[in-house]
Amino acid sequence: MPIFSIEGQDALHIRRNNEYAAWGSRNEENRVEPVANPAFEVPFRLEPGETIFTIGSCFARNVESELVQRGFRVPMRELLTKPEFRDLPAEIFNNFGTPSIYNEFAWAFGDRQFDEEKNIVEVGNGKFVDLHMVNSIRPAPLEIVQKRRRGLIDATRIMADCRVMIMTLGLVELWWDNETESYLNTGPLPSLLKKHPNRFALHVLSFEECHDYLRKALNIALKNGRADISIILTVSPVPMMATHRNIDVITANSYSKSVLRTVAEQLVAEYPQITYFPSYETVSLSDRRFTWSDDFVHVNPDMIALNVERMVNAFTGTQIATAQILPNLQIETTESAESLLLAEKAREARIAGNGRFLARNAAAADTSPAFALEYAKFLHQTQRHPMVLKVTEKDGRPVMQILRAQALIAIGKPEEAQAILLPLCQAKLKGIDHWRVRTEAAIAMRSEKELLRIEQEWLGLHPRAAHNAQLLVGRGLRKLGEDEKAVSRLAAAAATPGGMAATAIEYADCLLALKRHRKAQQALEGIAGDTKWQATRISDLKRKIRDALG
Repeated sequence: MPIFSIEGQDALHIRRNNEYAAWGSRNEENRVEPVANPAFEVPFRLEPGETIFTIGSCFARNVESELVQRGFRVPMRELLTKPEFRDLPAEIFNNFGTPSIYNEFAWAFGDRQFDEEKNIVEVGNGKFVDLHMVNSIRPAPLEIVQKRRRGLIDATRIMADCRVMIMTLGLVELWWDNETESYLNTGPLPSLLKKHPNRFALHVLSFEECHDYLRKALNIALKNGRADISIILTVSPVPMMATHRNIDVITANSYSKSVLRTVAEQLVAEYPQITYFPSYETVSLSDRRFTWSDDFVHVNPDMIALNVERMVNAFTGTQIATAQILPNLQIETTESAESLLLAEKAREARIAGNGRFLARNAAAADTSPAFALEYAKFLHQTQRHPMVLKVTEKDGRPVMQILRAQALIAIGKPEEAQAILLPLCQAKLKGIDHWRVRTEAAIAMRSEKELLRIEQEWLGLHPRAAHNAQLLVGRGLRKLGEDEKAVSRLAAAAATPGGMAATAIEYADCLLALKRHRKAQQALEGIAGDTKWQATRISDLKRKIRDALG
């Protein structure tokens, strides 16, 4: 049965009068390149200062930040002020699957009971985790975990008083709990999988399952919410970080997003309260060089800002210019298709270590910024530092200047590298590469004073980057032989969810060097490692600790 049915003459009339019915052309100004700008309906307006309920995957957190800045009340962000949530990032509220969204509504409004005994499990030495919160949260005492769950349930109940709800859909590859017969929000910790080998299983959901869970969630919201509630539904553009299936993650992610996008369209047809915002289309159809960070998983923060502002501007009726959010859009778009294709081949050659291809086309670096970047990265990887300096000499792009700084450090000129990196840091650029390389320069200078100055400036400009700043400066102090000064910073970094395994390893190793064996042992509790190297390193550290303790 079709989700929409339009009489023939009406369909022709809509086609003729819809200015967005066709794609447009590359030969004229369009809404596709370099950044896609799909049109969308705005059937209602947000009222200044009203309370807006948000739920779903990470894009919902991006929307929350913009809403708070605009003066709206966001219950999930207010939850972070409670003692049990303090110092935790907003990402702890991410709900990736439609079953998880249903679970939160069902528990909040009494359709199901949250079984604390089964859903809150001990991972060792009096530390517990909530299986239905993101797995990046460090294990905590039972009382704290229970308070967090009850706080989240109370915050979800506020939905009943909200006129507007924003919901973001994430993925369809989910973990099933055989004991509770319910889907988890994220995968269980490796230690729990090992301890309970028959409890959990990976499921790849069908359209019917995703649709049914979200429909049940919406029905709970409509039954308990305001009669005039309006819902903005979107599909997160952020892809799966990795797949557990024996297929390419690109293919697995395509299935995941296709199913969720289809679910969204079906529900828009079913519920007059729902309108769709094309977040997924904006990002996935835009030029990838502007859209994605280097890991191909995280969306460029500037692109996120553009996407969120477009939505909030439309629904508030505020015409704040967003064109300046991506100030360098035209840097490479003036290149010919042939040049961009050559640059793409250069990227593939760099990854494959095909130096002959890059050397054969080296002259293109003089005319193609895209090729020059790939060539400079290859020269850096192969430690041809003088050639890196030559290729980056007149290229002012931050990424090229960072490569230049790394080359200067390698040839024994860290002071010159610092001179390049200082303005990049002061410019408040996104990411941490410029800060990381600046710490490397300070280490090469054997300057503790400079390292501490970097920490102070970094935290002053980016308070939310505390984890990265403390970790990198802590590592730097260790390389300067200052383990005692490093340990407090590593302890602070280890207390945050970001980079849990890598940070815990560094912290435990530092404690071991200081002969604080019991604390080192505690630092590794519940840490399994995200990679084979990390798992091996953790095993080695634990063995050394056992040997030291006898």
